[in-house]
Amino acid sequence: MKRRILLLFSIILTWVLFYNCSDRFETPTIEKDSTIVYPPKSENGIYAKITFSNKISIKTGKPLKAGTIFKLKKKTKVHATIELMDYKSESQKELMLHIDWLNSNGNSLYKKRIDISPSDSSSSVLSSISISPPKRKVGEYSLRVYLFRELIAEKKFQLVESIPDSQTVKKKYTSKKKIKSEKKVEVQKSTKPKVKKEIIEANIILCRKVSKKTGKPIGEGTIFTIKENNNVKAIVSFKKKNIKTDEQMKFYFNWIGPDGKLFYKKRIIYTTSNPSFTISNSISITPEKRQPGTYTLQVVFHKKIIAEQKFELLIPTK
Repeated sequence: MKRRILLLFSIILTWVLFYNCSDRFETPTIEKDSTIVYPPKSENGIYAKITFSNKISIKTGKPLKAGTIFKLKKKTKVHATIELMDYKSESQKELMLHIDWLNSNGNSLYKKRIDISPSDSSSSVLSSISISPPKRKVGEYSLRVYLFRELIAEKKFQLVESIPDSQTVKKKYTSKKKIKSEKKVEVQKSTKPKVKKEIIEANIILCRKVSKKTGKPIGEGTIFTIKENNNVKAIVSFKKKNIKTDEQMKFYFNWIGPDGKLFYKKRIIYTTSNPSFTISNSISITPEKRQPGTYTLQVVFHKKIIAEQKFELLIPTK
């Protein structure tokens, strides 16, 4: 009886070990587009790339306005285009994909299963979530892709506050039919003087560098690799109301490490000339200076944090 129990136990243990044997390397690699890929051990194994965008082209089905930073806005979505690489090598069998959207706390927001049959000609799948303010909040979100319940790719994106173009409030009026007796309503206007509040808004974009030709960010994202001669550059766009010409404004860029301590503080004095302007600052992320972890950049004006952005530094894989 004991021998039977031991034999049964050994069979179950062998099955569990065989079942849990992963077809992927545990150490991920980071693509140029910031997709975290768990490479297959097989040379012909499938891997995936993720692209986020606000829109999908009706004609081509490809993502439009791709990026990793999106503004919270009503009736707006973030679309994920998951492209399966080396798909043809496994096209002879049905594939089971699971797509999992996670919030800033790491909790699942929405899961979707997609089965791809051998007859499907397309090698990419789509998924999307709403980023309307009632449903979503500012923070770092992520998307994970599983193949046969095994994680093969992951990518993060940031949701930030939308900067309104105007503070004017539209008033709605209702028209009524004329009636014989009309009542006049007197509206009492406040005699209190209006106090103009100083309003300044800021939006942070992180990237590896800025193109000398176009002035646009290169390698935009929130995940960067620790490497020699690598930098993280912050491009901060400001909008200020009630601006005064040639006004000197002092900004502080606070770079905070994974331990929550400030390791670099930069004061920048900017002389205003128009309501919209841009300021940049950068840090080195060489191995001797930085450790892997979650970092934070804070932009401070008049002792108040007006913008904040988190980002991650990862060790490069061999």
